[in-house]
Amino acid sequence: MILTADSKRRVTLPKSAHPGDAFAVEMPHEGLFVLTKLEKPSFRVKLARENGFLVAVRGKPITMKQTRALMDEFP
Repeated sequence: MILTADSKRRVTLPKSAHPGDAFAVEMPHEGLFVLTKLEKPSFRVKLARENGFLVAVRGKPITMKQTRALMDEFP
């Protein structure tokens, strides 16, 4: 399949991609773009103010062990 970018560097994806879908773009080397469709999270997160800070609230608390494991995934 050949895609052509318009004047704003946009391309139209095939019909299997839906509005709102998110993609990770990787450029392993010059001239090669790899799109990977990202899965939507299975839970909803709301923003709320707690002690003067804006925080993400999931509705279900997580443990410190889970928090540390998630933070270890960051680069």
